[in-house]
Amino acid sequence: MSVEVRTRPFRERVGLTDLLRGIRYGQYCRQVRRLAAMTPEETEQFQIERLREVVTHAYENVELYHRLWRRAGVRPEDIQALADIEKLPVVTKDDLRRNFPDGILSRTYPSRRCYIVGTSGSTGTPVRVFLDLDKALFDFSVNLPQIMAGRRPITVVSASKDFLLRTNIRHLSIVVDEPRAYESLQRRVFPSMKHAVVNSLLSPQEHIEAINRKRPELLMTYPSILRNICMAVRTSGTAVYQPELIMVIGEVLDEPLRKLIGRTFDGELMDVYGSTEAGFLAAECPEHCGLHLLTWKVLVELLGDNDKEVAPGRTGRVVVTDLFNRATPIIRYSGLGDYASRAVEPCRCGRALPMLARIDGRRVDSIVRPDGRILHPYHLTLALEDVPHLAKFQIRQERHDHIRVLLVKDAVVEAADVSFAKDGKLGKTIVQRFSRILGPQVTVDLDTVTDIAARPGSHKYATVLSLIGGDCRPQSGHGPADVRQAECSRQDAGQTSTSNEVHEV
Repeated sequence: MSVEVRTRPFRERVGLTDLLRGIRYGQYCRQVRRLAAMTPEETEQFQIERLREVVTHAYENVELYHRLWRRAGVRPEDIQALADIEKLPVVTKDDLRRNFPDGILSRTYPSRRCYIVGTSGSTGTPVRVFLDLDKALFDFSVNLPQIMAGRRPITVVSASKDFLLRTNIRHLSIVVDEPRAYESLQRRVFPSMKHAVVNSLLSPQEHIEAINRKRPELLMTYPSILRNICMAVRTSGTAVYQPELIMVIGEVLDEPLRKLIGRTFDGELMDVYGSTEAGFLAAECPEHCGLHLLTWKVLVELLGDNDKEVAPGRTGRVVVTDLFNRATPIIRYSGLGDYASRAVEPCRCGRALPMLARIDGRRVDSIVRPDGRILHPYHLTLALEDVPHLAKFQIRQERHDHIRVLLVKDAVVEAADVSFAKDGKLGKTIVQRFSRILGPQVTVDLDTVTDIAARPGSHKYATVLSLIGGDCRPQSGHGPADVRQAECSRQDAGQTSTSNEVHEV
């Protein structure tokens, strides 16, 4: 089957499509508010019903799932309770890649009536999935600022006002603006909303100018983009408009960046966890105790090495089931590659939604010690959390017994005399911390650089980068549009390991 390309019919060009879809969007907004208000008992019953529906639909209409489940000896009628989901085989990223397009598209959805969204492919062949219009509109209607932070919802009326005035708008996104990007899908579904999307590949100064020009109430972007904006504001002294709420997606939001953002922006900060394949999965509430799972939208399992659910507080790999996409059902999908842990204690906010205490990022980012033990980069990034005037860093494993840390100093007057030299006070502290984590067999070198450049075509740089072996390892991160960049080993790239650096100071 050839994938048909969507074209803009006349009704899209004159705005009728926006109006008709806006009406359906409003209906979904009301449905989401009802779902978010359900009791735990009501939510569980809803999950069971939706799971059985989507499993039946996938078995009957999607070749990949029909084949996998028949091979495993599982039929839809075997799924009677949430616990029965363990009977279904886990689906991998390679399963989706190999079976695109025919094998993952439901027979009931012609490709011309679907949207294709995909990862960047920076870590290999891109993963692409189909979204039906109802799934797209439902995802847009998940008004996290309203549900999690009590903000006013984005309505058809407010969107129309934004389109006409183009300033003092409700929502501005600084995201990847590509045809397959999930984050900018809204402008494909609602053409009149393209003014509210700014390309993340523009310069920090252009991002600041867009924020000042649009004056948004809500800003959504990636942590790395926000970091660059904050650094540009602090360096240049440029004033930047203050949104009431900033939503960060797509990457791990660490504590040093939270503090940097807090010194630059006065508004509330909300960390959101999601993926291209399944959309939003979890989001912070104002208490910032963790990320509440959107259990009326997705089922999230955290599995250990034995493929069983881990206990609260223990780290497991994220396996997700989307309860709404019918065009390409996402059922027990492990392709996010993320590791996370459930919170042991309930959130202070009083919400009944279960909570992720921490999202550790990807196993492929892990550092391998000389004894073969895998060390998640969270432990190393935590060692740099309170280093003063550290604007950026990159931890590079160049050999099993050697780590190089690139450090970028904050470009402010107060940091003029700060030194990260290995024989200095701060440098010795950093090396000691790393040595305690890595062991005495691993040497650690520190290099102060002026910047750590993103790879061409990406807005991100890798905070943890493995250059050993023959594989490519992406940077830590999570969220819609899985655009995490990768660096290949020196042997594969045919160049020196410092090709991503700017000249040392």
